[in-house]
Amino acid sequence: MITAAFVRDCKPRAKMYEVTCDALPGFLLRVLPTGKKVALVRFRVDGKDHRQKIGLLGPTLSIDEARRRAAVMLTNAAADANEPGDTVHSGRAAAGKRARLKQVESSPCEADTIRELAKRFIRTHVDAHLKAGTAVNYKHALETVIVPKLGDRNYRSITKAEVAELHTAMKDRPGAANLMLCVISSLYTRITEDWELADIRNPAHKIRHFTIPERERFLTPEERQRVQAVILAGLKIPAPRKGHLKLVSVWAIDLLALTGRRRDEILTLTWAMVDWQHSLLNLPDTKTGQLKVPVSSRVLGLLKHIHDQAGNPRTGYVLCTRNGKRLRGINHTWDNIRKAAGIPDVRLHDLRHSFASDALMSGATLSTVGKLLGHKQDRTTKRYTHLADDYLRQALETATDRIVEAAQPIAALPPTPPAPFVSMSDAQWSRIAAMVEGTRGRCGGPRTDLRRTVDAIRWVLHTGAKWSELPKEHGAATTSWRWYERWCSDGTWEHIAAAMDLPPAEVGREPARRPPRAKQRQSMGAIDATAVEATASV
Repeated sequence: MITAAFVRDCKPRAKMYEVTCDALPGFLLRVLPTGKKVALVRFRVDGKDHRQKIGLLGPTLSIDEARRRAAVMLTNAAADANEPGDTVHSGRAAAGKRARLKQVESSPCEADTIRELAKRFIRTHVDAHLKAGTAVNYKHALETVIVPKLGDRNYRSITKAEVAELHTAMKDRPGAANLMLCVISSLYTRITEDWELADIRNPAHKIRHFTIPERERFLTPEERQRVQAVILAGLKIPAPRKGHLKLVSVWAIDLLALTGRRRDEILTLTWAMVDWQHSLLNLPDTKTGQLKVPVSSRVLGLLKHIHDQAGNPRTGYVLCTRNGKRLRGINHTWDNIRKAAGIPDVRLHDLRHSFASDALMSGATLSTVGKLLGHKQDRTTKRYTHLADDYLRQALETATDRIVEAAQPIAALPPTPPAPFVSMSDAQWSRIAAMVEGTRGRCGGPRTDLRRTVDAIRWVLHTGAKWSELPKEHGAATTSWRWYERWCSDGTWEHIAAAMDLPPAEVGREPARRPPRAKQRQSMGAIDATAVEATASV
């Protein structure tokens, strides 16, 4: 006989198996490899074997209740199959089809609706196990999308097609749509695994998420200098005036830039978390759990300075207001700084990406950067793989140059053809546009296209050609030469090369002492129109 004790003793195996009850023939217990146990009945109609599921054994269905339902279902099955007056069943029997069964089902219950299960989900999982920020996002998805659309439905009636259609309807908000799928999937995981309410398929299973491109933005050395200039100017502005920066906010930005930590990890940092002896930050609660983060001597020096300025406290926040409360409004401060520095697309979180970029360019491996950033998964760090490849390429070029300097290569070997020239992208131009346009003079005349001029200079440097060989699509050779001579003399070209991360061949060479000659002249006394244009535009 299948009893509660017998059910507990049935252990899962590699494959599903079934056990028949001796006391009630036709009553079966099915044990799944996952450990779930399902009650069902087996009967024969017109010589064919049939099975019908009663339900998943658990808090809502005991083995005794399952046995009672099985007895009723088997009785109804026998009665329906043998009732002679039922023309419908006799017709089905003649056709060799399965007879209708009267399954005993529990009456619809309000607790089975998505709305009620969502409340339980929030209480037992979201508030209990998720971090505060994630919990807010889960509740928002439940309250604004899932409950309004599916709240009054029984959880068993939700299909995969309906969830996929709801996901597609939110395609204009791909991030919110993907989050909605995650929340539904997590809710049904609680229903089927944690609460064991039913053995059903998760309706969000294998629905394809929208692809969201990863955003990568790194500060260049020239951009860091502009940010530093804005900060120094803001510290000198008196408090009531526009543009004033609080010293504690500047300390926060410096710590973010020098450690690569997340915003809240720095803003919630307390003095008790600073391990002065081992140069560590003991962070008890980060996105990936508890971390011990090593910091450099410069960071430790900055923390020591803040500690001295605060009166050497033993407790409290490292960055706090005059009342000792947690510092807030750092995002607004950064918005003002980035606008003043001419980099409105750089978010506060991009300081973390820039830290990773600088670490890789300094020779750190991907695994080391992953540990510094506190990444739990290696795939998270792999987004910086192309930066590591750039560093390896740089190291390869350096090694090759040393070999060539020591001994010239064999003359029989064909020279390596130069890489094809590629014009700058819109993103590269946005980095240098303000700097380049700021070098214009106030003279009249036709306005030179400085973006085309920069590409013209790069083409000459990249190919090693003469200025007079500049193709017509890049503009006048004399104009390009005059701008290059000017930018080299005032240091602008050095900043352009750094901002665009130009290869060594395009970094620069000494400007020619005389402008290039025009390819065609009508006579010795003819006026050089390109030279006039260049002089006027400069």
